[in-house]
Amino acid sequence: MPAYHPALQELILGYKNDSTHWGAKITQASLIFALFPLFFIGGPDWANGLFYEAVWNLGHILFFFLITLLLQPQRKLGGWRLVTVTTVVVLVAGGLIELVQSEIGRDVDWHDMLRNLVGAWLALACLSWPEKKSLAVWLARIGVAILLLWELWLVAAIGHQQWQITRQVPQLYNFATTNAQIFWDGNVQRSTRFADSVGNQFSLEVNITTEKYSGASLNNLASDWSNYQNLALTLFNPEQTPLTVVLRINDRTHERSGNAYEDRFNTRLVLDPGVNRFTVSLADVQQAPATRLMDMTDIRQLIIFASNQATATTVYLLELSLY
Repeated sequence: MPAYHPALQELILGYKNDSTHWGAKITQASLIFALFPLFFIGGPDWANGLFYEAVWNLGHILFFFLITLLLQPQRKLGGWRLVTVTTVVVLVAGGLIELVQSEIGRDVDWHDMLRNLVGAWLALACLSWPEKKSLAVWLARIGVAILLLWELWLVAAIGHQQWQITRQVPQLYNFATTNAQIFWDGNVQRSTRFADSVGNQFSLEVNITTEKYSGASLNNLASDWSNYQNLALTLFNPEQTPLTVVLRINDRTHERSGNAYEDRFNTRLVLDPGVNRFTVSLADVQQAPATRLMDMTDIRQLIIFASNQATATTVYLLELSLY
């Protein structure tokens, strides 16, 4: 058996004595037993938001770290054979998990396969930590550490992004954002056209097609509107004829209770050629659901769309804010 640092033995494997060793084993097995069903039940849905999902996905690293510690493949394998066999097994197991998830209506994320490997490789680095090792092994350990730090950085970056969204309120969208797709679904992009109509540097170009419903959906936004009374939005119609669009707003409860038409706020906005400024009462938004009040602390989505257009067109969103 390779030599271990005593502190690492006690922390990871519980080798201080037999009782702590088996205690560590039981703890690891219990955690694995508790975590495994979460691949198939529970977890975030698309309404939970990006940060919750990012933190949840770190569970892949934890699960495969724990199961590798429990199985201790280094007792039967060594060297690069240990790494190769472990990698193949984790890839197969992870692929099967993703396959089952695809059959039960859960989203398949192949990035999870990398997270699985990071967890297993991290465990191997802990399990085979002798006093001396070759340069290649140390480089491999450094590589695993970089991968782990990268995954943690991704979560931190999403958390920082969500924090910035809450800080920019009463503005609901930062028009200077270079990648609008982080926040919007739909054919949108940052533009400089017509932004000076309201004294801004940038606008959001929304391309509307001839599909039955076409527009843009702001899904990544500040959710608490409870301290405001109105929503202000300004749109620019570059065409010479009026265009009718629909503004839709809903909370998280709406998305988890069937998405019924009468359970959300909908209003038609007629865009004349040029600049169009609108004010929407948030009291009307709150009272829009037929059988309840909309939760103004948990707004989930704002959509601007048109339906059954004879020809494709473009509108420009110039302002979107609360007051």
